[in-house]
Amino acid sequence: MTMNLEEARKLIDQADKELVPLIEQRMNAVVEVGKYKKEHNIPVLDENREKAVLDKIASYTENKDFEDSVRKIFQAIMDTTKEYQQEEIIDK
Repeated sequence: MTMNLEEARKLIDQADKELVPLIEQRMNAVVEVGKYKKEHNIPVLDENREKAVLDKIASYTENKDFEDSVRKIFQAIMDTTKEYQQEEIIDK
């Protein structure tokens, strides 16, 4: 039986609620990485690391139909965190 719209949206809302603290945890680590990079004059972008992270994330995807979408979501997260590192840590 198919879930109704309201039930599906409640599941999305719950997943979002669970994701926010994890994203904040990730951002706290990003800040530390950014500080280290600034102190050691290391560029924000590390293409090899980024590719390795995306490959690792893709391997965690249980439903392979979602693999490309998950990869795109994490690419967006990494793009946002690189921008944050550059603007809020490196350039300050």
